[in-house]
Amino acid sequence: MIMFRFLLLSTCLLFSGTAFATTVKEIKTKNGLTAWLVEEHSQPIISTRIAFRKSGTAYDPDGKEGRTAMTTAILSDGAGDMDSQNFTQALEEKAIKLSFSADEDNFYASMDTLSENKEKAFSYLGLAIQNSRFDDDSFMRIKKQTISTIKQQQEKPLYRLSRAWQERIFSTHPYSKPELGTLETIENLDKNDLKNFTRSYLTSGNIVISVVGDISEAELADLLEKNFAELPKSYNPDVTLQEVKLPGESKQITLISQDIPQTIINFGLEGLKRDDPDYITGYVTNYLLGGGGLTSILSSEIREKRGFAYSIHSSLIPMQHSAVFVGKLATRNEKAQETISVLKQTLKNFSENGVSETELEDAKRFIVGSFAVNMGSNSSIVNFLTVMQLYNLGIDYMDKRNNLINSVSVKQVGEMAKRLVQLDKLQIVMIGNPKLDGTK
Repeated sequence: MIMFRFLLLSTCLLFSGTAFATTVKEIKTKNGLTAWLVEEHSQPIISTRIAFRKSGTAYDPDGKEGRTAMTTAILSDGAGDMDSQNFTQALEEKAIKLSFSADEDNFYASMDTLSENKEKAFSYLGLAIQNSRFDDDSFMRIKKQTISTIKQQQEKPLYRLSRAWQERIFSTHPYSKPELGTLETIENLDKNDLKNFTRSYLTSGNIVISVVGDISEAELADLLEKNFAELPKSYNPDVTLQEVKLPGESKQITLISQDIPQTIINFGLEGLKRDDPDYITGYVTNYLLGGGGLTSILSSEIREKRGFAYSIHSSLIPMQHSAVFVGKLATRNEKAQETISVLKQTLKNFSENGVSETELEDAKRFIVGSFAVNMGSNSSIVNFLTVMQLYNLGIDYMDKRNNLINSVSVKQVGEMAKRLVQLDKLQIVMIGNPKLDGTK
């Protein structure tokens, strides 16, 4: 029976259809909480995402790196009067999916449930956030698992590359901190550090709630009032972050030597914050350059024409206190130098020449057409609602988004290409065993 319920939930999450209601309702509860809701009654499921602003891994104090990551692991490891085993069993019996995560800026809770179990699901979600047990055995087990993971990661190329990249572009800013912490900082953490984090950072003062699915406004308001009454009222951080920009000039290529078959390359420049008035133009511009996968300009030059890489991709990463335009590729060690030359030339050509009307129209058609497909599940819609709230895009943004995409012109893309691609500031970090000139 439990397996059947999990299969039903998974099926509903994956195949809830591409047609969805875009009417977003704002719900306000008597205890002061606000939630955005999209009602979708065609499938008996509810997806809930909660974000806590300014509570991500960058808010770990010096010497306590890993505090936030360990908290994501322990919150669902026993809550209220249920220890880890009993809480896990209670979730499984009702086919409730509950998890916690964090990025540099924010802390997240995710819950998916069949609507017939919504009372229990919201109860367990509230318990985990407000009344996690922090049992000694759970804490010690998670600490050991974290230490083991860090040891395993330390020699993995992608982890080493990621750490070197973060340190290069963010220097000593908290964004450069290791998300999992270090062996030393994890060893020094105690469970009071995690408890204090929840009291100071997981509060009604910085909460963002998004819900999609088979639930009414009144039902949601009632469940939030009943199950989140014990949230601390005041957001009280022990860390504050300042703005940080990427390095103002290009440096020598940073090479991490490791004997692996390919050289993995990160490259990047200053990006666009989400509240930048030209962000949508930047989004379309990035799609054309490297965000469109096999159809992008970078893929055409580096993959299709020369076979230097299996894939190359670029992204705009807006953050609360910074913004990065970043790309990644992997190439044969002996082709690394030539690949970088082609990369730079392609970026230069793009910044100087932009794109044609046909290329832009094809890109916009795909971006607009794929939106409904990408929003084809309650889970993806609720994630989009969360982004809308975190970046203050407005409650009607889901309906406005495609018109904004379609309004981007060739001239705007050309101007954005010049703004984004400034080769004298290009940052490159790689790991592998290539032969390069001028590395360090």
